[in-house]
Amino acid sequence: MKFVGIVGTNASKSYNRKLLEFMKSHFSEKVDIEILELKGVPMFNESDDQSQSPIIQNFNTKITEADGVIIATPEHNHSVPSALKSILEWLSWNLHPFDGKPVMVVGAAYDMQGSSRAQLHLRQILDAPGVNASVMPGSEFLLGRANEAFDEAGKIKSERTVDFLESCFHRFMRFAKIANLLNVPEDVSFEPGTYEVKAVGHNGDLPMIVEMSSTRIEKIDIDTAGESQGIADVVFTRIPSQIIEGQTLNVDILSGASVTSNGVIDGVAKAVKMAGANPDVLKKRPKAQSAINHGDEEYTADVVVVGAGGAGLAAAASVLQQGKKVIIVEKFPAIGGNTVRTGGPMNAADPEWQRKFAAIPGEGHTIEELAATPEEQVDAEYLADFRIFKQQVADYLRDTKEGKEFLFDSAIFHRMQTYFGGKRNDLQGYSIYGQYDLVKVLTDQALASVKWLEELGVEFDYNEVTMPVGALWRRGHKPVKHEGYAFVAALEQFVRAQGGQILTDTPVKRLIIEADGRVSGVIGTGVAGQTVTVHAPAVVLASGGFGANTQMLKQYNTYWNEIDDDIKTSNSPAITGDGILLGQSAGADLVGMGFSQMMPVSDPQTGALFSGLQVPPQNFVMVNQQGKRFVNEYGSRDQLSIAAINNGGLFYLIADDKIKETAYNTNQAKIDKQVERGTLFRADTLEELAQQIHIDPTTLVDTIAMYNSYVDQGHDPEFGKNAFDLKVAVAPFYATPRKPAVHHTMGGLKIDTQTHVLRESGQIIPGLYAAGEVAGGIHAGNRLGGNSLTDIFTFGRIAGRTAVEEQAVLSKL
Repeated sequence: MKFVGIVGTNASKSYNRKLLEFMKSHFSEKVDIEILELKGVPMFNESDDQSQSPIIQNFNTKITEADGVIIATPEHNHSVPSALKSILEWLSWNLHPFDGKPVMVVGAAYDMQGSSRAQLHLRQILDAPGVNASVMPGSEFLLGRANEAFDEAGKIKSERTVDFLESCFHRFMRFAKIANLLNVPEDVSFEPGTYEVKAVGHNGDLPMIVEMSSTRIEKIDIDTAGESQGIADVVFTRIPSQIIEGQTLNVDILSGASVTSNGVIDGVAKAVKMAGANPDVLKKRPKAQSAINHGDEEYTADVVVVGAGGAGLAAAASVLQQGKKVIIVEKFPAIGGNTVRTGGPMNAADPEWQRKFAAIPGEGHTIEELAATPEEQVDAEYLADFRIFKQQVADYLRDTKEGKEFLFDSAIFHRMQTYFGGKRNDLQGYSIYGQYDLVKVLTDQALASVKWLEELGVEFDYNEVTMPVGALWRRGHKPVKHEGYAFVAALEQFVRAQGGQILTDTPVKRLIIEADGRVSGVIGTGVAGQTVTVHAPAVVLASGGFGANTQMLKQYNTYWNEIDDDIKTSNSPAITGDGILLGQSAGADLVGMGFSQMMPVSDPQTGALFSGLQVPPQNFVMVNQQGKRFVNEYGSRDQLSIAAINNGGLFYLIADDKIKETAYNTNQAKIDKQVERGTLFRADTLEELAQQIHIDPTTLVDTIAMYNSYVDQGHDPEFGKNAFDLKVAVAPFYATPRKPAVHHTMGGLKIDTQTHVLRESGQIIPGLYAAGEVAGGIHAGNRLGGNSLTDIFTFGRIAGRTAVEEQAVLSKL
């Protein structure tokens, strides 16, 4: 059985929380108790419906899926705390997870009978028609003198009290079984027909057509044109499939796509209601058979890869190219990780291709300035390359004296920019820069990675050389379509076509580690709770960094003055540092963990990158909330983020109709929709635009006029912007609100150039490899935009190749 325990207070110190934690531990062999906290639950307000907010939906989902609920309440003024009352209001207004749900009420207080009146009141609330919980009668458990009741280990000291609690809990287990029998759903019938409804999706409304016969939901068609490809695709196949298979609306939402999942379920519920049936009956039906645990699973492979993002898929493809068997284990329902969330440009120096493009104003000055760096500022490992770079720049400037400047580049220039771009000091004065041998592999193998991806089906647009924000140079290879999803789609197709197996919904819980320290497989948990074991002589960790784990960011942070608890992230919710913890369990060393990167141009509400107008930095015009420029828009990501934070966080990207054409993340239909929603601003004059974003019109007009004059001059005396393209001159004008959000974690498992995971001693951990953001040492204090894709595909394919080659060597011994 699975119970949910609700701590009835949002206080940081609570004896009721202690009581639930004791129950969770004491009864762990009988039931699984998940404790839910009220911290962050908004005050109930009918005028501001937050039923679909993540925290309310989390309560709704957990309670709906549980066999019973235990509420531990303190007593405030003879009643329950306001925080507990608020969540009960949210869960009895538009949502009704308590309907028929078995509930046990307990309480802890300083006085002997301190929570008795609160418990009595809580029972009345739970019995209200809108809540309609099945509260266990009698067996009132009150923990008096709670401040003296627990020992240092958090256990209840009194044996008699524990005995009574056991008696109450045993009774509740029996009560829950009986009460849940009453929740067996009734038969339903529909008015046959086709019903058109709209549900809330991640990017807006989802038009749906639901076809029903008199006894069944026959077909569900969803118009997904407005949704981002790759992020929620699995929602549109799995949830309708399970609804039809089980003729039920009791369907698990998919992690990382909860809004869209609930949108689809709610849309079908609307159609059911239109067909004259009660959707609540379908919500009480059992889950589809495919969602139910059918027993533990065991697999064998030559290589098992943890994580199905770009690095994991690249590693798997590399294994398959050598004729070996590979299994990818992915914690989320959908594959792609952070890769599907990228804009798509991948850095790789390709001088023969790049010289076909003319240099833009300021680029010549950029390379001259870098080449003029005093050699004493260059670390010893990079000095030889730096001297070669200086000669390359001198040759370029000599050859282009006649005004025929073309776009310069070289692998060594890419290497030096990665080195200088990542060289940082943290708050403690610790200095870091990219490990030379890893950076050399990254920059020397970048173009080979592009060619390798082309062989596997990725199509690049060679009509344009692009540069994402913070890349510092135009060397981005952009897929023809679908941004980051283009890589995932091509690699997935290759992996599946070559016989690779992908197990989704399977978070890895631990590595299989032999007595001699060799890693020989993984053990995870499947979608229905079954144990999934994969035996393999080689394990590649490719599960990403920890950008979606705020607590882990705060734990290691040594670079930012502060990381807020509610900071947004551009990461997939799956990116929580699991692979780093797995590596540590095998004895891995860590490197650079204190350094993380914020993406300065993130959506202020969601942290996402795909909203608004994302244009190359040479076309950025960034203004603060006073309408003034505040930074060199061509700077690195951390420089832009720090400047934004120092200017209040929120700022605007100003663009015109011509700049809009350089955006690589959108189209006119999306732009119009965002303007309609109020997430992107558009006006025929700069003055009108300023008024929309509450900026003084005169200030904004003056700022843009000054910027345009710098574009004409090719020189920015204010902030030193050293590359320009378009002026802001052609109506309509746009303002995209932006705010820094956590984007990338530089630190991770320490690896060598062959992707072996290393111990602190420098020894290789046999059988364990790592690639992508889970590994550290490459980007150091700041990652260049576009280098992440280069990293994951370069080291991903090296990991797969190394794992296979070393097995071949071992098999000959």
